[in-house]
Order: sequence, then C-alpha cells, then structure tokens
Amino acid sequence: MRETLASESDPAAAREQIRALGLLGAADDLTFAVTYAARWPKGMDDALALAVARRGGLEAIETYSAVLRKTRMTNQTEFFRQALWGHTDALSVAASRSLGLGDAPAWAGILRTLATSDAAMPAGPMAASLTAPSEEIRWSSVWFLVHAYGPDPSMLSGVVKDKLSEPHDELSSDREDFGRELLRRMTGGEKKDDPRWLKFLESEEADRLLRGEDVVLQYLTDAEYAIRHNRCEVQSTECVMPKKRSSVTIPSQNVAQPAINLPDVLPAGLADAIVSGARCGGQWLGVAGATVDQAGRVTALDMKPVSATAACRGALDTVLRLSLATNTSIRSSFTSPVLLAGNARNGLCLNEDLPGDALSLPDSTFRVTGAVQSPKVLRRVEPHFPENARRAMGGGHNVLVIVECVISKDGCVRSLRVLKQSPFPEVNGAALLAISQWKFHPGYLDGKPVDVVFNLTVNFMTN
Repeated sequence: MRETLASESDPAAAREQIRALGLLGAADDLTFAVTYAARWPKGMDDALALAVARRGGLEAIETYSAVLRKTRMTNQTEFFRQALWGHTDALSVAASRSLGLGDAPAWAGILRTLATSDAAMPAGPMAASLTAPSEEIRWSSVWFLVHAYGPDPSMLSGVVKDKLSEPHDELSSDREDFGRELLRRMTGGEKKDDPRWLKFLESEEADRLLRGEDVVLQYLTDAEYAIRHNRCEVQSTECVMPKKRSSVTIPSQNVAQPAINLPDVLPAGLADAIVSGARCGGQWLGVAGATVDQAGRVTALDMKPVSATAACRGALDTVLRLSLATNTSIRSSFTSPVLLAGNARNGLCLNEDLPGDALSLPDSTFRVTGAVQSPKVLRRVEPHFPENARRAMGGGHNVLVIVECVISKDGCVRSLRVLKQSPFPEVNGAALLAISQWKFHPGYLDGKPVDVVFNLTVNFMTN
C-alpha cells in the first residue's frame, strides 16, 4: 500500500490508502502516511487523524500528542469523541496531556466531546485549566462550566469553585471575564449591570457563546436580557404548519436517540453504484440492528425489520458494512438501532467530498446560527396520509412528527433521526419516506455550502 500511495494521483483513492495506514499500520506506516498526507490539501490530515482515532484509547492519544497535533488537522472534537469511545478511563490522560502541552485546540475538542456525553471532566485538570497560561484554554473552560452547570451549579466540585474564587492576574478578554462573571452569579453572587458587559453582549462573539440557551439567560440582569432578546438567533427548524389551526393536537412522543451514526459517507458515487448494481429500484423503511467494534467496523447486522425488496436489502447491507460508524457519545453502546428510510430514485446522499482545504472550525457539520445561513426547501414531497391513521385520529385533529437530519452541501437529506413521533407508526413512516426525498438549497458559511443539521416538522391534520 505504501508503494501504491507514493505514486497515487487520485485524491479519493489516496485518502482510502492513508486511512488504512492510519488505522491498521505500524509506526513507520503512520510516519509514511503523515508525509504523504501533507502533499494533499489539509482535509487529508483530518481524514488521517480520524483513522488514527479509531485505534482508540491511550494509543490514539499518544499518537495525537507525538505526531498528529503537529499536522494541519482541524477536527480535534471529532478525534477525541472517537478516540475516547469506550475508553473513558483515558479521559484524565488526554486532558492532562493537552494542558501540559498548552494545546488549546485539543483541550477545546475534549470539552466539546464531554458536552455531548454524560462523562465529567476530572476536577483536577478542570481546576488547573482555569489558571492555564493560554487564554484560549481558560475561556474554553469557563464557558464549558457555564453551559454544563448552568442548570444546577451545586454540582460544581469544591476544587473548581475554590479555583474560580481565586483572583487571576493573567491577561484576559471580555469573553473570558464575562464567563467568569456568570459563574460568580451562578454560585450565589449578585447580578449587577456593568457597561463592559452590556457592550460585550451586543457582539457576535456573545451570540456564539450564549446560543440563546434559557439556562444561561436566567443569570442575566434585565438590561442584559433585553440586549440578548434583540439579538435573538435564527432557529434551526423548518416548520410545516397548516393555514388553519386544528381544534385538538395529539401529543407527540420523544424518541431515544441511537448510539451510533450509520451509514456514513463513502467515496463519491460508491453507495449509489451499489444500489444500482444490485437492481434495487424501490424504497426502504425500517430500523436495522447493528453491532460494531471499537473502530466502528460493522460486525453484525439484522436487516429483517427493514421493509424492502431482497435486492434493496442486500444493497443496504453492503453499504452499511462498507461504512465506519461514528459514535454520538464517548459512552455510546457498540450495539444500536439504525434507521433506514429512502428511495432508490433519489440516491442515498452519502457522497464524501474530496479532501480539500477544510474550514478551520471544530466540526464539519454545523447548526444554523447567525454565521450559518439556513438551508431553503426547493422541493417538498408531501407524505402519504394512511387512511387507517386518519380514521383513528378522528376529525379536527392533528399530530406532528419532528425529524432531525443533515442537509448536505448538495442539498439532499441524510442521517434521519426521529426526535418526536406520533402514536401512529404508519404516520411516522410516511413522514420519513417523504422527508428523505426533499431537496434543498444548502446552508452556507462564509459563502461556501456546508452540511447543516436541521429539524424538519411534518404536520398531519384531519378535517
């Protein structure tokens, strides 16, 4: 493979070879992969980093510290979410190593990883970070504490509270100092207006840090709250509501989210070629069962619950086994349901971009904020309203199905997750099949199309 990579001219093929060396190779293979990744746009370094992360635990963390942090990688959040999957015992090592190296991107990546899990940062590294020489490390920690402990400040450890109460002489910014002010209020301090804070709250940086969260807004003064109210952020939802409100809304039910994301993107054209080659021409709907190893490789699949032709079921089986699963939390199970909904005519929306000079931001998938422009619907496919569900609902009733998905740079829909479902399985299925066929003008960041996490709401209403 090293010989092939040395003369490779196709970027998609080179990426697969570099990933294989990163995941499976020995130390000299990794050195070789780093050298050849540097000959391509920096997105190749991100691909290599995630491949190494799939080694997991201390091996991945040591490799990051010794090798990867010196590359052009920008996806530290994704790296640590993958590297710590099933290895929460390595969290303290990863945190201490990042602080010791003064590696602000790694520290911020670990904190973002913890924000999506129920694991807590050990008190020692957390307290130490609050007096780190790097202002970027300090403010990342301060705002992590604001968001994580805003709902219940009593959960803050005594060690962290003591460190917060100490005066700090390091040069700091408004973002760090206002975060510390919020933490002071959270731990019992009085709320007072200050011209410095009022000015800061009118900035785009405050927009990004506060994110419109109710748990944080409760610690603002009335004047501060008024400023934030005037800068209300755009919500990442697309609502489909009737012109006439129905008399009764049937309650929707929250749905537990899966432990893993599967299938993942594949080299452009591969997934659709598999479906076409299998002569799959219909639609599919159902929840498969998948078991993966710690690298995210599929080890077992149960496709029986998926309603599809034999050809389509076989094609989907192949696509799933070629994909590497990504975890939603470092505590994610290695066995998870996988929602599959789609239609062969519309494609699978699993084309991976060629490695490029990726945006210097922590994640490749974004939510709609002030900086990220919302996708716009170009084609909306109306769902089939099953007659038996219509009769069961009765007249003058409506029910909502809310689906989270990714709107790709190409404007297609993938990675569907049901957030709220109706009591009628046929209605939920109809919503999924319809949404999977919607087309969008994609979301944009800095004038470039990006993958955007988006909530879509489908309303079923009887006359």
